[in-house]
Amino acid sequence: MDFLRVAGAQLNLTVGDIEGNLDRIAEAMAFAEEVQADVLLLPELAITGYPPEDLLLRDGFVNANVEALHRRAGKSGDATTVVGFVDKAAGAARDDAGHTRVHNAAALLHGGRVRGIYHKGLLPNYGVFDEDRYFVAGADAAALWEINGVYAGVSVCEDIWVEDGPPAAQAAAGADVLLNINGSPFHIGKAAEREAMLSERAAGSGIPLVYVNLVGGQDELVFDGQSMVFGTGGDLLYRAPQFEEDLFWVDVPLAEEGASGVKAVTVSRGDLLEGEAEPPPASHPRLDEDEEIYRALCLGLHDYVHKNGFADVLIGLSGGIDSALTAAVAADALGAGHVRGVTMPSRYSSEGSVEDSRLLAENLGIGFDEIAIEGPLTGFEEALSAPFAGTEPDVTEENLQARVRGTILMALSNKHGGLVLATGNKSEYSVGYATL
Repeated sequence: MDFLRVAGAQLNLTVGDIEGNLDRIAEAMAFAEEVQADVLLLPELAITGYPPEDLLLRDGFVNANVEALHRRAGKSGDATTVVGFVDKAAGAARDDAGHTRVHNAAALLHGGRVRGIYHKGLLPNYGVFDEDRYFVAGADAAALWEINGVYAGVSVCEDIWVEDGPPAAQAAAGADVLLNINGSPFHIGKAAEREAMLSERAAGSGIPLVYVNLVGGQDELVFDGQSMVFGTGGDLLYRAPQFEEDLFWVDVPLAEEGASGVKAVTVSRGDLLEGEAEPPPASHPRLDEDEEIYRALCLGLHDYVHKNGFADVLIGLSGGIDSALTAAVAADALGAGHVRGVTMPSRYSSEGSVEDSRLLAENLGIGFDEIAIEGPLTGFEEALSAPFAGTEPDVTEENLQARVRGTILMALSNKHGGLVLATGNKSEYSVGYATL
């Protein structure tokens, strides 16, 4: 049985860092050449990072990403690379606000140049997605590309989620393999849902499917990776790890019946690898729900801190569960040496809260400060004594404590440069229980 050697690069990329992303892409392309891959898949919008959002309204940014693509294409070799980028719409058309109209695109690089471009056909505009705001939908759903004698259907993320989307049209047109690049964010339960859907797409089309996903945190989103390769019957050939980068390659068996006579753009010429296909590498297990959530928190925090140019964080420790869990996540995400806990006792604080905070810091190995707030709290009360005259103590005085603590944490942040981590829980945030 013939096979196609497919390499995947599950990378943690950064929105806006075109040159940094290009360096990571170059590393993946060198890997693909080293393992003699026929084709390499990189994540959706790998050159710009995903999601680039309003950066797409800047012509200079769009132009820089196109220039970077062609610069990288000039260094492409025998392996065909499928890489996500932002392509300008035909004729450099502009919208009503004067912005260049663009496509969410995948380019095929081979032999020193761009050999083909696919435009994402289905643009998600629900939940965390807002692609209708930025992109023009592509119209080349059934386009195929010939890669070493194999007809490949290339698509981008949302295209594969809809049953009769572009990959279905590509399969009907005679594709031998489906290649799908992604920026699919994590939510609880999505890993199993995604795997079942992809298996169904492969089985329904009767041809193998390769799915490569982004990994990493970007602002409020976390991408869990878990790239996958499926055989002709929907059987899982390989599953990449969740929440970490991965370079892999799989010899993907092709169906016995080829797609002879199919019209396609030739990307590269040559024969399939000679000899027997290598068995796929061992798959990584899907994590259980608790592990998924914790790993997502750690990765999201790590990347938010580092991608915004910081190294350290500060946490107000109360001795309670919320701040303890926040400190544990921070220590695991950033390393104990980059975390500092601060306990700030007042006249209302129990000795246990201070000692529990100290013990927590010792157990985690993080830095620790104790800063009493009785002085500043008394100062506020004295300053407010006249306008508060004749009233009973209530939530106002309680909030003064919290605001004094917040002021101290922000002062330490301003002086030493660490980010302050909030310690409220989801139930508190959902009902607005917080003190600014």
